Amino acid sequence: MRLLRSKSANACSYYMIESYRDEKGLSKTRKVENLGTAKSIMEKYHVDDPEQWCKDYIAKKNEELKLIKNASTRTVKVEFKEDNLKASESSIYNAGSLILDAVYHSFGINNICDEIQSRHPHIKGFSLDNVLKNILFGRIISPSSKLGIVNSVQHKFINTENVDTQHIYRAMDLLVEENDLIQNRLYYYSTQSFSRNVNNIYYDCTNFFTEIEREDCTIKDKSDEWYSEHTLRKYGKSKENRPNPIVQMGLFMDGNGIPLSFCINPGNTNEQQTMIPLEKKMLNDFSNSDVIVCTDCGLSSYPNRKFNNLTEDNPCVKLGLVGSRHYICTQSIKKLTTNLKEWALDTKGWSYRKFDAQKQKEVLVTNIDISTVDNDKENFYEVIFFKERTTAEKQLDERLIVTFSLKYRDYLRSLRDRKIDRAEKMIRSGSYTAENPNNPRSLIETTYSTENGEVANKITASIDTDKIAKDALFDGFYAISTNLNAKEYPVQKITAINCRRWEIEECFRIMKTSLKSRPFYHNKDSRIKAHFLTCFLALVLCRGIEQQLATYAKTQDLAYPYSMHTIDDILYALRSLNVICIGDGKGYLPDYKDSNVITDLLEAFNLKELRHEIVMKDNIKKILKRIKESPKMIKIKNRKV
Repeated sequence: MRLLRSKSANACSYYMIESYRDEKGLSKTRKVENLGTAKSIMEKYHVDDPEQWCKDYIAKKNEELKLIKNASTRTVKVEFKEDNLKASESSIYNAGSLILDAVYHSFGINNICDEIQSRHPHIKGFSLDNVLKNILFGRIISPSSKLGIVNSVQHKFINTENVDTQHIYRAMDLLVEENDLIQNRLYYYSTQSFSRNVNNIYYDCTNFFTEIEREDCTIKDKSDEWYSEHTLRKYGKSKENRPNPIVQMGLFMDGNGIPLSFCINPGNTNEQQTMIPLEKKMLNDFSNSDVIVCTDCGLSSYPNRKFNNLTEDNPCVKLGLVGSRHYICTQSIKKLTTNLKEWALDTKGWSYRKFDAQKQKEVLVTNIDISTVDNDKENFYEVIFFKERTTAEKQLDERLIVTFSLKYRDYLRSLRDRKIDRAEKMIRSGSYTAENPNNPRSLIETTYSTENGEVANKITASIDTDKIAKDALFDGFYAISTNLNAKEYPVQKITAINCRRWEIEECFRIMKTSLKSRPFYHNKDSRIKAHFLTCFLALVLCRGIEQQLATYAKTQDLAYPYSMHTIDDILYALRSLNVICIGDGKGYLPDYKDSNVITDLLEAFNLKELRHEIVMKDNIKKILKRIKESPKMIKIKNRKV
């Protein structure tokens, strides 16, 4: 293969071509790959010489073809007869499970299963390792019920043994019993294969709805034992505004986006009370590390901040007995005291950072009046202004950081304008008095009367302009409270840590949408917790694949770790990576459409054989042996789990 240049008046395009002979024996050339224009190559791969990059890329491809050509090649001859009956089983298998198997062993989950099974020698008849593989791979490749895994999903995997439904439910009971041990060991083993940034950790809560119409506690004529096993499904504020009972999940995530720990609570639990118990358990794994806990406004209660107010001045921290604990919390400006609110909304005294071309570095610009920046939107639209001060309330010395952005202000204004349009439409149609029939408020009758006690039959509706004006005062403003030292953690560093809270929201979205963890159909508390434990582990595997791709990209000097392939792209690639068994199991024919994601996955996990025209059975065995490299079993003494 060689390089072809195609120049035009505006651009120079590069192609990889090869020579071949047609049916008549005539020599011809054909395009193998469009490498792109010079400009696109420079921007995508951050190179100064696009032509040299193309030459190096083609040389690498020629070397790969040479290695394949020099290797021993074998052929499989397959004969089909029209009147022969088809095989009873499907001949199409999913090879994406090989990648999942590699990450599964990298996290040491097989070691965890072996340890759990050794702690329960009386439980026999199935392999916990094999059952858990089927559950996790099924959740990622083809989310379905436990019965669906047994009947259809598990038969698609090339690297697992089939299990029975009873084995899945027995395994779930075993997993939930060892929930704390699993989360403890998972962190231990993962640190040997993956980078775990536990200095910056994030916490948030969400909830999941179930397909029942009433709480378990309202069901009558059950035993006390039954009620004690049905305590989680409660009415609460659903994220989807559904009338069904819900359960609540609290999740800790490390600074690299990999989940650390989780807890399941009843749906009516105050989320502010869930963080400290889970954090205490989790800190056993890295008690000597300095930790910064980042939460949203709903979890920034005084007890949570006080628990994480373990600064360097603490005697235990000075002696090295424990690591320091700090926090970064989103702060509601509306809930600030009057003097702090006035300071936060004052248009004077703001600062921002800009790049100075003469000094070739960022400089701080101070004493800005943000009421004047509207006149120069072209230069200030993307700028984030900030101010900060110290506060001392409830025995907590904090820094209050407030930011302002024209872009954020306009975004909030656009949302309000659409909300006003909807409100005006409801007033015109008279639908503003309608109640959801499933809402308990629909059973409440409201009577309107005058001051004299006379019934008021006429109702007048209008837009509350005063409320709109008050809300508009806060447009563009955002506040953060923290106990971090200003010298070590300036404003830009604080905001950079806080900005990554979106990843924990993405974790919830992946669980709910991509892994289809909702709705759930289990009844007993133990089965509900086991269900979300498997969803948590499946999410960990997905994040592990993402980090492995990031590591591969770094070693190959590619332009991404995170932005190139999303979790949805990765899941689509895993689910479409199929092979067809041919020749009575002698070989496997890869059957997928080439894409950048699949190419990077196969390269990152050293599964280049799946890029060949056929993969022999003995090579599949070599792959299975290669990917089952796990961290060594760790014996942890005198540790609470």
